[in-house]
Amino acid sequence: MYNRKIKLIRALLGHEKMSSAELMDKLDISQRTLRNEVKEVNEILSQENVGIHSSTTGGYYLEPEEKQRVQKVLDRMIRKSKDVILPETPDERFLFGFATLFFEKEPISIQRAAEKLFVSKTAFLQTKKEIQDSCRWYHGLVLEVSSKGTKIAGPEKVRRHALAEVMNYYTYGSILMERVITFLFGSEKYEHYIALYRALPAILQRHGYRLIDKAIEGFALDIFLSLMRKEQGFELEEDASSNEMLPCVEEICQFLEMEGHEIPQQERRYIEECLRAKRILYTQGKTYEILEEYRKLTEEFLEIVDRKYHTNYRDKEELAERLSVHIMKMIDRIEQGYFETNPALENVLEAYEREVRMAEELNRLLQDKYQIIANVHEICYIAIYLKAYDFQRLKAVILCDIGESFADNMARQITDYCGEKIHILDKMSLAEYRLNPIPVDLVISGSRVYGVDFPKKTKIIYVDYLLKEENLKAIQKYLMKEGTDYDKDDCN
Repeated sequence: MYNRKIKLIRALLGHEKMSSAELMDKLDISQRTLRNEVKEVNEILSQENVGIHSSTTGGYYLEPEEKQRVQKVLDRMIRKSKDVILPETPDERFLFGFATLFFEKEPISIQRAAEKLFVSKTAFLQTKKEIQDSCRWYHGLVLEVSSKGTKIAGPEKVRRHALAEVMNYYTYGSILMERVITFLFGSEKYEHYIALYRALPAILQRHGYRLIDKAIEGFALDIFLSLMRKEQGFELEEDASSNEMLPCVEEICQFLEMEGHEIPQQERRYIEECLRAKRILYTQGKTYEILEEYRKLTEEFLEIVDRKYHTNYRDKEELAERLSVHIMKMIDRIEQGYFETNPALENVLEAYEREVRMAEELNRLLQDKYQIIANVHEICYIAIYLKAYDFQRLKAVILCDIGESFADNMARQITDYCGEKIHILDKMSLAEYRLNPIPVDLVISGSRVYGVDFPKKTKIIYVDYLLKEENLKAIQKYLMKEGTDYDKDDCN
């Protein structure tokens, strides 16, 4: 088996020397099979003029000066292998290790965890420290270390939220999602995840929910990981609530049942909680029910900011409306123990320092009224709202996958720079655009556009979510060439 040969090489790369007994136990094979495996591996390694050596005492080892060339052969074997998924970078080791520990019911030893990830004990110890640091972000989540081993503990809801958020954050926009799901559950389960991910946008839209692409992916993960945890015996507490379920959640559960899953009441409630916590995309054309207490909270917050920083945010009705919706959902997320990362955190902290200070005023109100604190990721989302409404109003057609506030900010910057030369018809996520494509002359997108058949006349300009001057110049360049051919590569 190719898989076994990879395990054999990885084991020897991580040790100075291993006995026959150690390798037989690690690979779960006989002495005879081990000798055959070593022979076959040496035939593969011979392409780099290296090989596995043996001593008279029965031990196997790699020459230190040959390990780099052995690693090259191993890398090629992994790339060719279809049945082996191994972490290949420090980030992947963290992600695979984090996810693996979440599905261990009993404490697991360092040695066993390292073997599951096909890394050395030293490498896993570093990964373990990173996992421990990450757990501190989630209220109630701890990495328990005892003589029996290591285990992640905490309320089931928090564990589910944490796992989904970490996986979503590290895999967004990459093929890593397939790798980690396949590593954990097998390729068949990944196909189940993809089926759910593809079904969600249409279901959500039928019920008036417009989520950013990242939120759709996160919501799909919330549901999928819940199914996996339930299958493996990690149950939520029973829910005795008899309140009417959201029609959108009912349709999602009907889809899951058609796929062969049993969805008890507590799991239905959990799905509903996850949906309510998601950041919505654009509120245009839809009125969201906002509790009066959140409207008053938002007004009080904007009043404090206006008074302290000499701004006029209270005069901007649309800002108050959208910010009220955002704050309402943010409070719900915090109270649930739901953690949401901001992909532009460092850029926002650097570029919007004044708006971040303004946004931090909200925490004083949250602490006083709800005894909660919004973390820096959430605060930066508030800061982006404030920054967006510093600019003049505009109309726009933009594809933005990371949130309404980013899209507003992009639109206002574009209008401020290009004036009345551009008319932006809408702001949408890529998922939403696939469902309802609008025929336009120009698409402005912060991420790569795929899976859409555009009219021949449509041009695409790729920009940074936090627009740079070269992005604005590229848009202006296109506008000045109205009716002429324009090379999209100039805008990438």
